[in-house]
Amino acid sequence: MKAITEVFLFGSLGKERGEYRLSPAHCELESPAPLQEILSLLQIQSHRVQLVMVNHRAVPLDHVIQPGDRVALFPREYAIFADWKNLRS
Repeated sequence: MKAITEVFLFGSLGKERGEYRLSPAHCELESPAPLQEILSLLQIQSHRVQLVMVNHRAVPLDHVIQPGDRVALFPREYAIFADWKNLRS
């Protein structure tokens, strides 16, 4: 059974696609998928992503997305997140 995975695109990542914080992109996943696959579906190059949050937690770019996860992608211009690795719990 497929589940909808919401992908929120912030900053330039959302503006290029016409997506905004209140209207996430939707990906239907039948099984777990690498984040890189989601980025490819959304035509986003990984080098443009500064921070990935899955279900409100920071994750690395090699994370596997589960069907139904909530994903937020922040672009490199979000300098406030430049030191996010030290803030992970």
